[in-house]
Amino acid sequence: MTSNEGAIDSGLAFPSSGQDRPFYVRGAANVGEFFRKKPLGGAGVVIIGLVVFAAIFAPVIDRYDPAESHSVPKPECTAEQAAEIQVAVTGQITSLASPLSVCFDPALAARAQDEPALRLQVTSASPDRIQTGERTLNSAPPSRDHWLGTDLSGRDLYSRIIHGARLALIIGLGASVVAVTFGTIGGVISAYFAGPTDFTIQRVVDAFQAFPPFILLLLFTQTVDHPSQYFLAFVLGLVGMANVQRITRSAVLTAKEDVYVLAARTIGASDMRVMTRHILPNIVSPIIVVFTGAIGAYILAEAGLAFIGLGDATAISWGRMVNEGRLLGPAKPLMALFVGMALSLTVLGFNLAGDALRDVLDPRLRGRSGRAGF
Repeated sequence: MTSNEGAIDSGLAFPSSGQDRPFYVRGAANVGEFFRKKPLGGAGVVIIGLVVFAAIFAPVIDRYDPAESHSVPKPECTAEQAAEIQVAVTGQITSLASPLSVCFDPALAARAQDEPALRLQVTSASPDRIQTGERTLNSAPPSRDHWLGTDLSGRDLYSRIIHGARLALIIGLGASVVAVTFGTIGGVISAYFAGPTDFTIQRVVDAFQAFPPFILLLLFTQTVDHPSQYFLAFVLGLVGMANVQRITRSAVLTAKEDVYVLAARTIGASDMRVMTRHILPNIVSPIIVVFTGAIGAYILAEAGLAFIGLGDATAISWGRMVNEGRLLGPAKPLMALFVGMALSLTVLGFNLAGDALRDVLDPRLRGRSGRAGF
């Protein structure tokens, strides 16, 4: 009788290894270990999940159309108010620039329908607004109807922040994909072939890095009249490609001297096979870290361009919304505050997740336990 049979007969069972468990059980255990050992990274993942959820399900969880301008009815003027307005209009008193901004005078509104000069004095120059006595709900504070208030045009701020998450993710993820794709290809080819190839590619990279990134962004965005969000993501990725190329080249210079690469060359593997099957899979860790860490930077870059009036004018951008909130001044800081919080939390989430992922994938940062969440 073998030892295993004796163990079975005696009622003993050998513990199974973790590899014997289903993949989804191992995955759940790894995720739980990651959240336990990297709580800040876990918080970043939660924030990213909320932003992604908001971007995908924005049409479901928003309360209003983000482009809809809201208005409220004005009370009908009292006799005293109507008399003051009539005096202001007939006397051409410039201090009362919009006589119907406080209340609704039916008689004056009827006159404004036929007198364009009078209609220009009314807060809302739209004839239907004048006739119904409505005013645009500009810069309203948070309320039950509008949780975060409204912007300068009376649009619901909560709905616009939710829809603005889409542009942030499109720009952040799209630019990171462009930068990592081109930077990885250039870095692998440059380091693997070395010699004149390496020299030529590095000089091109030096040319990109000789200009401040913001100057390059201004140069590229001014080449088209109306840059779309996809064009902006491509330009941001192109500007950030140089940093990815440097990191990838450094990793390949180390990996190409390993034994498995030398063995592949010895048996006659082609250069393309060596790069794609032996070198590239072994430098995935730094590439993933660069990819996740750059997303937040690209989101901030797009917000900065939108803040100064560049980028896709048709898209809902957090940067443009922050600029609109700045125009309200310190008397009404809530709009800039709420949008700035959404932007800051999103960037913070990607930065925290990227730092934790770097600790997980870099064996030099795993600590004494030898594991960093996985």
